[in-house]
Amino acid sequence: MNVENSGKKLPNDLIGVAGVHFVVSELALRGLIALPTIRNTAGIDILVSEPDGSGQASLQVKTSLSKVKFWPTSRPEKCLKGSRSFYVFLRYLAEEKKFEAFLETGDEVAKQVLKNLEDYKARGKSEFTYWALPSNDREVQKLREKWETWQPPTV
Repeated sequence: MNVENSGKKLPNDLIGVAGVHFVVSELALRGLIALPTIRNTAGIDILVSEPDGSGQASLQVKTSLSKVKFWPTSRPEKCLKGSRSFYVFLRYLAEEKKFEAFLETGDEVAKQVLKNLEDYKARGKSEFTYWALPSNDREVQKLREKWETWQPPTV
């Protein structure tokens, strides 16, 4: 995968589109129906279903073209929540020329975003909403494995 654009920085919207299509491709290879939404679908990037309709979910994809440890998000009240809502966080590993993916539930993302926001406020810093990987390598690996084995929850 070549992420260079004739020496120009790729616009954020194209980076996001690349991430969404990467996730859709990976899910299709798992035998799932994965449909990217149109841009005006608030917070939902991909609708996923088992072919027989027995499992369904909504995904939000956050993509970075560098090996980041955190991703900016919406405010906690606008984060996807519920038993069928998930986030896929992607970061590009340039040396390996591939994306690395992590999966977390929408509820857990919203909780962490709120905690981070409250922490910034308590320290007198400007608001910044984000989700970050855990500092523990084992926990990071668990999020990686969640993505690798994920299937939409059954109805």
